[in-house]
Amino acid sequence: MITVKEFHERVIQLDEEYSDDFIGVRWEDKERVIGESVNNSRHNIDREDERDMPEYGTEEYEEMDELDGSSAFGLYSVIEMFKHDVKKTPDKPLKDFFQTYHCYLIIGDDFTNWDDGLDDGEVVIENAKVMEVFY
Repeated sequence: MITVKEFHERVIQLDEEYSDDFIGVRWEDKERVIGESVNNSRHNIDREDERDMPEYGTEEYEEMDELDGSSAFGLYSVIEMFKHDVKKTPDKPLKDFFQTYHCYLIIGDDFTNWDDGLDDGEVVIENAKVMEVFY
């Protein structure tokens, strides 16, 4: 299992290696493999709390607007998000920080949907594919 410190170091390395590419970190419950295409995300701009999303596959979820790509956290945001945790709990499993079963690095053709009220640190990646599986 990847630790917070290992993940943070890897994300910094990826940010340097792929600085000109369109990449991000995605947490979700669906198990994916390297090279797999990631479906476009949905967006509910009217919600009060950014964590308040309908369950995937429900009628309410399907009624939301579809984005032009897959949502993820930008690498800079992820690096900043874990700075404190790396110092405080470097050996804690990364999986303990999110209520999802999987974490991936995704890469695509471009960033999109900038004017659609994205969440803090969120990017939307067109034609995203799984590049690396963290857990």
